[in-house]
Order: sequence, then C-alpha cells, then structure tokens
Amino acid sequence: INRFPAQISILALQFAWTADNEEALLKTKSDKSAMTACNKKALAVLNELIGMTVTDLSKLHRTNVETLITIQVHQKDICDELLKKKVKDPGDFEWQKQARFYWRDEKDTTVISIC
Repeated sequence: INRFPAQISILALQFAWTADNEEALLKTKSDKSAMTACNKKALAVLNELIGMTVTDLSKLHRTNVETLITIQVHQKDICDELLKKKVKDPGDFEWQKQARFYWRDEKDTTVISIC
C-alpha cells in the first residue's frame, strides 16, 4: 500500500473484492459455504488493514489506510447482506446493484459496473 498511489490501492482492493464475490457466487450452487468463506476473507482483509493502523505511518499513508478501511467495511457489510439474503447467482439484483470493478486485459482498461 505504501509503495503505490492511493488510487491504485483502492482499485486493487475493489478488483479483489469483486473477483472474490463473483467467484463465490458462481461456486455457491455446488459449495454452500462459498459465500461464507468469501465473507471470512473480506473480514481478514479488514483486520489486516486495521492492523496497519497501529504501525508507524506517515500522515498520508495513515489517511490512505483509513480510506481503505472505510471501503472494506462497506464491502464487508455488502458480503453480510448477500449472505443474509442468500444470494446465489451473480445475476441476482442484490449483487448487480453493487459497484463492481473489473480489469479487462483485452482492452487494457478498468470497467466499473452497476445495475
């Protein structure tokens, strides 16, 4: 995180979260625990970010980490909602209404989707 501009770290967090959830939603028909595992991963990422706040950070890096924590808390809340509502398909509106971030190699670009 400290080696990259904040925007890159935010995008990386968003890419990973989107990919993890899409993969879990696709697996959930055959693996009932896929979304639970995805939720646990989101919590682990959040805890890792929180752990960074007790280290010696510059003011700028602390602000960057705090921003990532805020985003990750929101993403964890979404994971909780998807679990609560038993969403099992990436085409479900509960997933489609979320801001999702994708990297498209063929176009060398970022795509942000929302229903």
